[in-house]
Amino acid sequence: MKPSPLTRHWRAFLELLASMRFAVALLAVVGIVAGIGTVVPQGEGLGTYINKFGQFWGVLFVRLGLGQVYSAWWFLLILALLVASTALCLVRHTPKHWADMRSMKEHIRPRALHAFGLRAQARLAAPPAEAAGRFAAALTSRRWRVRQTPHEAEGEPQGVMLAARAGASNRLGYVLTHGAIVLIALGGLLDGEMFTRAAMLLGGKSVYTGGGQVADVPAAHRLGAGNPAFRGNMMVAEGGRDATLILTRPDGVLLQDLPFEVELKKFHLEHYDNGTPKLYASELVLHDKKSGERVERRIEVNHPTSWHGITIYQSGFDDGGSLLDLHSVPLNGSRRAPDMKARIGEVRTLTSGEDTLTLELLELRPQNIEPRAAQTAEAAA
Repeated sequence: MKPSPLTRHWRAFLELLASMRFAVALLAVVGIVAGIGTVVPQGEGLGTYINKFGQFWGVLFVRLGLGQVYSAWWFLLILALLVASTALCLVRHTPKHWADMRSMKEHIRPRALHAFGLRAQARLAAPPAEAAGRFAAALTSRRWRVRQTPHEAEGEPQGVMLAARAGASNRLGYVLTHGAIVLIALGGLLDGEMFTRAAMLLGGKSVYTGGGQVADVPAAHRLGAGNPAFRGNMMVAEGGRDATLILTRPDGVLLQDLPFEVELKKFHLEHYDNGTPKLYASELVLHDKKSGERVERRIEVNHPTSWHGITIYQSGFDDGGSLLDLHSVPLNGSRRAPDMKARIGEVRTLTSGEDTLTLELLELRPQNIEPRAAQTAEAAA
């Protein structure tokens, strides 16, 4: 009975997938794509790529996913094929290598030795058993594996077949190298939003492209706390708490709910003499949603903390609401708008004649600022 065309195609695909050449080709493609991801800035907006590479190339990079190459669907597909191909190579060839490592070929026929390219022949004065014992001792002292077998084949000279082998463990290099490739590719899949894409596909989730408050985003754009792998950002004001991460996507955002709330108890910021940040750290209180357990942790740059399998990093800081004295300066010679006091995070309306403008105070980063006390002391000197 002949196999069906579908069966033949499936066997041909498995044969291709398990071939070493296919795995090497996939590995080369991964290396090329990784090089592109190193040259092209990752995680930027469309405007950044247009400004840097031009209209055509900027739009093309975004459409091909080169702005987030390590989480692009086609790159994850290549990694998945690499995992499958390398794993099939291991399954197919590991038993052969294991058998070869254990085999000594001591049952080979003496006539077959004449087919070996590297061979030598000599007559020994000592009896075969004595000569074999002497050779075995010499090889064993040099860490060779030795096995002696009496040779009693009919029609052939009687004697001792001495088999020796060294370096059989080198075969483990094949298994370890391919196993490492599988582990690295699996790590790339886990770190490349594979589970996030699976949760979107299986859970009917979609990217949110609107605005407004995080609490007002519908459930169709929220991932559950059971998502096993993700990477996102959270903005928590001093004295506030939150339990939702923002996962940035090329065309919008997704929200990831956490199994605990993150409360920012105190934020520490130290500056150098020129005003640039020297240290920023956060005193956190983590509140478990189910049990009500609370733990206190401190995080700094390069010193994260982990709880419930989730690692929290201090990636940056923003102003939490500093009070500013704003003085407007007209650029067109008209009368200026009145001075005002405002806090970071507020939105104000400016009216100058018939013009009405909206002022959003997003952040304040005091850098290269000399303290007033130092200026006074310098003037007095």
